[in-house]
Amino acid sequence: MSEAYEKNYASGQEHSFWLVVVKLTVVAVFSVLTLRLWFLQIAQGDEHLARALSNQFGRTEIPTSRGLIMDRYGRPLVENDVVFDINVVPKNVRDPLALSAEISKLTGYSAEDLNKKFDGFLASRPFSSNTWISGLSRADLAVIESRRHMFDGLSVGVNTVRRPLRGDFAPHLLGYLGEISANQLENPDFDGYRQGELVGQSGLEQSLEEHLHGKKGQRTMTVDSKGRLLQELSVDYPKPGHDVRLTIDSRMQRVAQALLGEKAGAIVVMDPRNFEILALASSPMYDLTDFVGGVSSERWRSLMEDPFFPMQNRAVNGQYPPGSTFKMAIALAALAEGVITPETEVHCGGAIRLGNHTFRCWNRGGHGSVNLHNSLKLSCDVYYYEVGRRLGVDRLAVKLREFFGLGRPLGLELTTEKGGLVPDTSWKMRRFGRAWNQGETLPVSIGQGYLLATPLQVAQYTAVVANGGTLYRPHLVKEIVDFEGRLIRDGSPEVINKLDVSPEYLKVIQKGLEAVVNEPGGTGRRGHLPDVRVAGKTGTSQTVSLERYQGFTAANRPYKLRDHAWYTSYAPAENPEVVVTVLLEHSGGGGANAAPVASKVLAAYFDKSIDTNLMPPYQVQPDSPGGWKGEL
Repeated sequence: MSEAYEKNYASGQEHSFWLVVVKLTVVAVFSVLTLRLWFLQIAQGDEHLARALSNQFGRTEIPTSRGLIMDRYGRPLVENDVVFDINVVPKNVRDPLALSAEISKLTGYSAEDLNKKFDGFLASRPFSSNTWISGLSRADLAVIESRRHMFDGLSVGVNTVRRPLRGDFAPHLLGYLGEISANQLENPDFDGYRQGELVGQSGLEQSLEEHLHGKKGQRTMTVDSKGRLLQELSVDYPKPGHDVRLTIDSRMQRVAQALLGEKAGAIVVMDPRNFEILALASSPMYDLTDFVGGVSSERWRSLMEDPFFPMQNRAVNGQYPPGSTFKMAIALAALAEGVITPETEVHCGGAIRLGNHTFRCWNRGGHGSVNLHNSLKLSCDVYYYEVGRRLGVDRLAVKLREFFGLGRPLGLELTTEKGGLVPDTSWKMRRFGRAWNQGETLPVSIGQGYLLATPLQVAQYTAVVANGGTLYRPHLVKEIVDFEGRLIRDGSPEVINKLDVSPEYLKVIQKGLEAVVNEPGGTGRRGHLPDVRVAGKTGTSQTVSLERYQGFTAANRPYKLRDHAWYTSYAPAENPEVVVTVLLEHSGGGGANAAPVASKVLAAYFDKSIDTNLMPPYQVQPDSPGGWKGEL
């Protein structure tokens, strides 16, 4: 009995052991299931809810078209081409690194850049379709489409890309598109934009982005879990961007660009009756076609490292001493302040002495007794040294800001517009912590010293003198209309100031500017036209102090030590309708080099029969060496 008991006891023990094992297994299984349910429903509940909803409702964006940019006659300067995009839904991609590597092999895009963009999509829009690659070529599209069954989470969309009609036409003015940056996405001005979109990054494409961009549409539908369309529910149709008609005359723009050629500089052509900009040329240029679909990193690096700064719009953000072109502005300020009259005479013996310093005239032999008329015609420096000494820098600064809008941007439709610099005593104290001395006023009086202006600003004060004393806001936009033709913005001229000066003062300055071009001894004789009476003013601005010129002749002076050549003009002198301002960097005298260029611009303006589409580029041969391809 004892033996039987022991057997039964052992059997019971074994049974109890396996029962415990079974119970523990059941508990473990249910624990795992419970944990899994908690993980799926609680920890990942929002994600799976979003997936479930995405399995029921699908939303796709309908691309819009960017507004056109046209010249003043309605001729398009850019166009919108149909292109293809690769879109990706991040949460539908099983292996992002492998997908990026494969797409990189097929398209040539950097796998590192693709990964970076993907991570951004994953963080901000994981369940939405995001534009991963824009502007896909048809060849790349065919390759992707033939392998799309291998790629989870990808789709191909139709879009438009901005393409200039000519890549070398006004690139600084029109500007280019680039992918929206992280900083821009955080800017309230870009509310509604998303990563991967192309936006204006320079020129008018940037400054008029809110008008040109348009609004994308959206299609809502029911889809199955694999994204296949079941039913279309609603469509919010896209709204194209607004069309912009500029004040630019594309014919005159081509003339200005051709005349600059390979010279570093700028040409501004303006209507003095309303300050409409007819041409705004800057050189050296870059090619807008390099930016279609995104510029390569190699090309961008070469542009940024170019010592001649081809990306700079010299017409509106190049700031230079305006040289003797400035003498018309200081003359009007001095007349208005009563420190001179048209008959005031100053003796020029070739220099003027102030304290221990000698300030020389460009004509070392002197001009003798000079009145206002001859001071402009002969561009006598000593006359304006004396005018500046009498006027003082503070009174001069006030008049320059009031009369001509100098020292600040006037609101041209380009975000890169600079305001130049009008110095005064308070500015110097703020900038250097030192008091102004009278010897610093004299260089300012001839457009040198601390004074800086852009070519646009030189055109501004020329236009104010030409039109009899009205300062308008310079503008590039003639009108903006929506896709239904309704006027959104009218580019009517805006008056900033009407000069409170005697008309006789303006007339004496106008006559002096006519003498510059048309009378014997005038410094701008090379700006003369046979059939149109031109008024103008030459200018030559130093780039360094006179001491650094020592040891060099005009012929062997290093490029960066050469003077800037200026010439500003208007015509017809008796009834002005066009202002032409020319700046040629490091090119020597304005009368010899810039005046002939302006003369050719004016000749083309008045000879409307010239077809610049067929016209060969002008070949400008300056009398003194220079050019942006020169030695640095």
